[in-house]
Amino acid sequence: MTNDEIICANAGDSRCVMAKGGKAINMSEDHKPECEIERKRIEDAGGMVEDNRVNGILNLSRSFGDYEYKLNSKLKADE
Repeated sequence: MTNDEIICANAGDSRCVMAKGGKAINMSEDHKPECEIERKRIEDAGGMVEDNRVNGILNLSRSFGDYEYKLNSKLKADE
C-alpha cells in the first residue's frame, strides 16, 4: 500500500476488505461458478457447472491446487 495505490488479491475463499470511515469496502470479489463470466470460462475449458459447483464438486471457480480440473493442455494458464 502506498499513498495512492492499494494492491490486493483473492486467495481461495478468502476476501479482502478495507475499512474507511467506519464502513467496509470490498476490495476483491469471489470467483463463483454461477457468475456468467466464470461459467463461460469453465465451459470453454471443457468443464461444466452443476448445482453452482465446478463439475458438481467445487464451489469456487479459481483456486490454488485442484490440478485435476486444470488438465486442458490447449489452454494457457490464465484461461
